[in-house]
Amino acid sequence: MKIYLILIIILSPSTVAHATPLTEREELTLSLDQLTQIEASLHRAQQNTRTGINERYYFDYPRIHSDITTLRNGIEHYLTPTRAQPRNTATLVGQYREEKTTP
Repeated sequence: MKIYLILIIILSPSTVAHATPLTEREELTLSLDQLTQIEASLHRAQQNTRTGINERYYFDYPRIHSDITTLRNGIEHYLTPTRAQPRNTATLVGQYREEKTTP
């Protein structure tokens, strides 16, 4: 009896997790978080770099940091677009009643 009760609870539709798709904004925000994690990982790797004089190749950390900054700026610019500032309007008169002139 306990097993059936546990199975009913586990398999009931209310307990099954339904993954809702993320919106574009949520995905891009997640990408920004991932870029931050990548930068931290690269920073740790750069601190532990022991490039010898005789080594032919090396990892170009400044270039990848520049590329990540470019990606971050592009995503942030898309997520928070600049909006046109309201233009100055002419001062309102406020007086809308006029007297008729007799011909």
